[in-house]
Amino acid sequence: MKFLKTTLVLFSVLLVLSSCRTEEIQIINPPIENELVANSTVANLMKYTVTKDGSDDNIIDRASCLSVKLPVTVTVNSKEITVNDEDGYEEIEDIFDLFDDDVDSIVISYPIEVILSDYTVKTVNSDEELEALAQNCKGENEDDDDIECLDFYYPLTASVFNSNQELILTLTIENDEEMYELIGNLKDYAAVTIDFPFKVILNGDTYVYINNMQELEEAIAAAKNSCDEDDDNDYNDDDCDGCTTEGVKEIFANCNEWIVEKLYIDQTYLTDEYKDFVFNFKEGGIILVNKNGTVYEGSWEVSGEANDMKIVVNVPDFPDFNAIWYLHEVKEGSGEVSVHLLLEGNHLRFKSQCSVVKDELSDILLAEGSVWAVENYKNNGVDETETFTNYQIYFYLDNVVKAKKDGVVMVGSWEVSSDASILALNFSDAPVNEFNKEWAVVSTSEIQVVLEANDRRLVIKRIN
Repeated sequence: MKFLKTTLVLFSVLLVLSSCRTEEIQIINPPIENELVANSTVANLMKYTVTKDGSDDNIIDRASCLSVKLPVTVTVNSKEITVNDEDGYEEIEDIFDLFDDDVDSIVISYPIEVILSDYTVKTVNSDEELEALAQNCKGENEDDDDIECLDFYYPLTASVFNSNQELILTLTIENDEEMYELIGNLKDYAAVTIDFPFKVILNGDTYVYINNMQELEEAIAAAKNSCDEDDDNDYNDDDCDGCTTEGVKEIFANCNEWIVEKLYIDQTYLTDEYKDFVFNFKEGGIILVNKNGTVYEGSWEVSGEANDMKIVVNVPDFPDFNAIWYLHEVKEGSGEVSVHLLLEGNHLRFKSQCSVVKDELSDILLAEGSVWAVENYKNNGVDETETFTNYQIYFYLDNVVKAKKDGVVMVGSWEVSSDASILALNFSDAPVNEFNKEWAVVSTSEIQVVLEANDRRLVIKRIN
């Protein structure tokens, strides 16, 4: 843990130096509302937020307060695999799910290392030693202290002051472990503040700006237990208790581009054979399959409820997909949606492409500190760019967009379509209401977005 050790050494040296102050030391009264005080409510909430979550690998260790350090070798139903990352957890689950009438088992190859909730690393040599550590964890799906529904967006900056209220050190915090160390050692500092504003991530996909300690305390308190923390021993909640036919139809309707993330038929992986295929599950039970520009047609149908749902797929030109599949799970999060189907040991998993692309475009427009301007605007071939000179455009998370010039602010709305092919703009005032269109997205980069609508072309560029 080099971060804190180095910091404490520097801190000790600076304390000595502070007794021989020079005019170079900056005297600042830390804003009291932004001071992070040891054992305060907000400090404790922050500690629980950055506590090491051990639930991701419960399929291996059945313990939510510790994690097995990767890589680790395990034998799953007599098959030895090496788990290098989260994909390995899913591989274990897939082996468990191959058959419904067998007894699943997992054997860990010791010795291993485990990471505890306070980031301490311990060596474990047997199932008995692992079980002894797991006894300190809450049971499956029991309430625990860690808060998993809010995450800090790093890096963050902390300022350290001495007893004379002199700014003596600035810390850059890169991850949860470093934040955990800082909070645990607040008593070693005269005063610490966190630099605002900064972003937090709610439920894995929503970014919110925090402007002061009070807002941070309220945000973390509200986030506690606001999502499924997935503290059970079945990796990634692979049931479908809340699934409905209408819900599945809506998921497919929200995206017209689905790829084959996994196809496993008769103990053979066929995924690579279909890596260039794009599926579109249309209303009315029609499937369109695009293979390098050639479109094939088939049909699909969904029926049933909850854990007894069936999806019938029939694409005559590609019989590997044709079956009455059982809906195993629907996963939504991190900008992706996947639909996992099973049938007697066979697996078919589709993954959406639309939300990923949509999030990428939204992330470009919402990039921290970004300001946009009109680089070029043509209406019926006439260059009208000059009309919008010196306008600055700001995009906000709540779908608000603002155009500012000479202190005048014009407010509007913006929205990206599910497949990221359309950017809709709607302003209330002239001249920017000239942009009130559903623009086709021609191209995007981190600094430029090119849009077209009938005989109009709008190019915006990032200027900050």
